[in-house]
Amino acid sequence: MIIRKCIALLLICSLLLTIHPETGHSAAATEGSKEKVRHRTTYIFDERQQKVTVRTTVISYDTGMKKVKEYDFTDSSLQPSSYRFTSTNGFNQQDGVVVDTPQGLKAYTLAYLNTGAVIYEYDYASIKLRKITEIKSNKWLKLWAKQGLYSVRSDNGDTQYYSLVDNKRILSNGSIITSQDVTDTKFSTNRSTSSTPLGVYCPDAKFTGCFTLLFGGLKGSPVKVTKNDIVYDTKQPVSSKTFMAGDTKIKWTSTYKEQTYRAVVEGIRGGKATSLFKGEVRDVKTFVSPNLKYLVLIADPSVGIKKTKASKVLVYDLKTLKQVRSYESLYRASVEGIQWASDDLYVIDYYFSNPQAYPPSFYYIPEGKHFKIEYSQYRDWVNYWDSFSYEGMFFLTLPVAITSGEGVLRYNGQPTFYMNGLYYVPLEEFTNAFHIKYEIQGGYLLFERNSRTSKLAASQSKQQVVGGKVYLPLGQWNKDLGLKVSIASKHVMNTELQFSDEERKTDAAMTPAPLAYRATVEEVKQVAGESASFVGTQPYEMSNPDRAVFRNIEVVLNHNRTLRIRMQNYKNNGEMLHVKILSNDYSKVLMDIPVDMLNRYEATSTAIPTDVLENGVATLAIPYNPEVYLAYKLQLPVFDPNRF
Repeated sequence: MIIRKCIALLLICSLLLTIHPETGHSAAATEGSKEKVRHRTTYIFDERQQKVTVRTTVISYDTGMKKVKEYDFTDSSLQPSSYRFTSTNGFNQQDGVVVDTPQGLKAYTLAYLNTGAVIYEYDYASIKLRKITEIKSNKWLKLWAKQGLYSVRSDNGDTQYYSLVDNKRILSNGSIITSQDVTDTKFSTNRSTSSTPLGVYCPDAKFTGCFTLLFGGLKGSPVKVTKNDIVYDTKQPVSSKTFMAGDTKIKWTSTYKEQTYRAVVEGIRGGKATSLFKGEVRDVKTFVSPNLKYLVLIADPSVGIKKTKASKVLVYDLKTLKQVRSYESLYRASVEGIQWASDDLYVIDYYFSNPQAYPPSFYYIPEGKHFKIEYSQYRDWVNYWDSFSYEGMFFLTLPVAITSGEGVLRYNGQPTFYMNGLYYVPLEEFTNAFHIKYEIQGGYLLFERNSRTSKLAASQSKQQVVGGKVYLPLGQWNKDLGLKVSIASKHVMNTELQFSDEERKTDAAMTPAPLAYRATVEEVKQVAGESASFVGTQPYEMSNPDRAVFRNIEVVLNHNRTLRIRMQNYKNNGEMLHVKILSNDYSKVLMDIPVDMLNRYEATSTAIPTDVLENGVATLAIPYNPEVYLAYKLQLPVFDPNRF
């Protein structure tokens, strides 16, 4: 049977409804290998069709590729009482917070209505949506997704904590101490923040009887918590703060005399005091890394709202109290705070009313380097879940995928990234993939690819060297070698660069990474006199194994064996759409699945029994007109949050 490739873009563009088949290429990891995967969930509320849609986005940090799936929930019990939201954007979309719970990967969201709020849970493994609660009041609410809780504060200031697991009240009043509170040195504990990622609960204002929080608010092991208050001297203008950072005591003192602020910070370890900072500044902020490796001091000379002077940032090794880095903040702006990604990497937040114009940056301590990031990429980062640690990485937003033909570039560590208008590729992986030879000679980078050569002055290359690896921005050098970016597709969570390769007819092209299976779709007709038999024409090959779109009909086989069907002309199909499950050779109808499409563009079927799958492939026929069916062959995907 001849197989032709369909022109997927034309088919997708022909749909008037919003379809997101964005998997593109795929390069499956070998069995047992560990992949770097990022998950994001978006809730979409549709009042017209009375539905809640959950959109899941998966990013591979091994390739930079993206997969998007959508699941529609139309059960009336799941719908909010109102579709008038106060915290969603103009498209009624809101990100969920993805959490790896003891029951598996889930995504929670707190959506504020004009009449109250609604809290949802989406379960990745079962593809189920649960409305945890809808609160029809204006009480103060907060979602503690990573702790498996939400809190309600009454008008008199009392706070009640409810479990996201069963919606039962589990804690009253008290305080939840998060890892951010500890790294900001508001509190100190006798544990590193990485060992208690879910937080600590203290039942009283004295912070006694504290314990680690297990997911859902259950009680864990005891923890000693100290609140690091600033103490003010009632007799003189002196304020001080003392706290423990592991085995090191940090003492901070600020005095105000003759209209001048003066700060002194010292570290005490093993009974020996070491001066860390002394100078005339308005304030010195203190931060510690998650595993108590570094202490960061930010000396801010600004006064009042005029924060237009650069802050001095000092980084110390907490074990030796030796200074390892010192720099002034960018933009001559005050540093408001830092968000830690790992012990070696943090994001700097600057004081600006327009952060898009003055983007924050990753600061990588081992190299002492800034890597500017777009604010929009960083803003929602806290809502994602990553299957990998950030050790050895320095740029964690918007990974860039590089493809050529069927090939996908695989990364050993830090993927290609976009910074200051340039795409930086890891030179070793890029040159190996495209079979490029290069060397450094006389201050120049010399490249050779078959008969093509290029020469680039190292001093003018804008290269970044991190951890001994070279990251080189794309430019004329790769064009000289016959590699040009033909398409640059920038999405919310990734970018894909498709390279045209002028050497594609030689062995210098990127090594192909073909899919093990690709879905197909074709027109079929029933054989006269044999109602259980069908005959096809020619199948069209898709780019993905579990979904296909053809003639304005998209069908997706979900990992829970349900079918998601989306079609443009829903009014032509009557109340029920009868999907026939066929044998692989179309000779038998194994079962009939009715799908309610009344007044719907899309619907989800019941689960297909496992015994009708042949080698994990479902063959199904959907009526297109009175004489023609569309036959889809889709492979059942396997859900694993740690696999792309």
